[in-house]
Amino acid sequence: MDSLQDLFNDAHDLQTVAYFQVSIAILFIFDYFYQLEDELTLIWSRWDWSVGKALFVPTRYIPLIIIPITLFSTFTANSDVHTCKTVLHFLVVLDAVAITLSEVIFSFRVYAMWNRNRAVVVILCCTSIVSLVALIFIFQSFLPSVTFGEPPLPIISGCYKTGGNSVIFASFVVIMVAEAVTTALTLYRALGHFRDMPNALIQNMTRDGIFYCVTMFCMSVANVLVIFLLPIQYSDLLSTYQSVMHTILATRMQLHLRKVDRHTYFVGSLQESLTAMSFRRSTFLADI
Repeated sequence: MDSLQDLFNDAHDLQTVAYFQVSIAILFIFDYFYQLEDELTLIWSRWDWSVGKALFVPTRYIPLIIIPITLFSTFTANSDVHTCKTVLHFLVVLDAVAITLSEVIFSFRVYAMWNRNRAVVVILCCTSIVSLVALIFIFQSFLPSVTFGEPPLPIISGCYKTGGNSVIFASFVVIMVAEAVTTALTLYRALGHFRDMPNALIQNMTRDGIFYCVTMFCMSVANVLVIFLLPIQYSDLLSTYQSVMHTILATRMQLHLRKVDRHTYFVGSLQESLTAMSFRRSTFLADI
């Protein structure tokens, strides 16, 4: 009786995870159409390509690959172990790419706030390289440890994970450290140089950047807690949320900054209020 009850508890846990996967799909679809008008106006109205546009497009649309694969692994019937392992590898790589692209977008904001300071570039590049090496090592340790099996009940659909070490928690710690570095650079620059400046562009660069980092930091903490405090059935509860939310917030921040930049430029106050920042709208800021 206890064994049967445990099986039904596992089914309930997996159903909860499935609800979360569906909810992030709905959230992304809502955000996509909500931001579509701004995207068409601020991104696709210009036919030329810039660094910002080249970053925006894959960041914006990679969830269209991540979400269907995630839903497939959650709801597919009669999936074999090889298919589940292949899907897991694809998702890990895509999640890493999505988060990396989002972090690069935010790093450009920090770079802009620091007037393209070379020391800041070195700090950001070193952080990125160390993070990338650490993530590769973590994934190489984690992926071979994950095992799948046949679902014990017919009502359980999708890939049924039966084991895996908890070293994956370190990947979220790496993300937290990287975001802590960029947040510290943003706060130091904002408080040290732009605290008394009323310019809306600078305020949005600071506020959006800090909100982005704090949100992703909290989500990384939540993922670590899920890994250590909840059963293995919950291990994927927030992983897709984190990667998709990275892309949503990063592209929202990019669109918001372009909108404020365009408005500030049109009212003629940009050059007066950005005297503490040496770059020009036409050469760098407008391209990110």
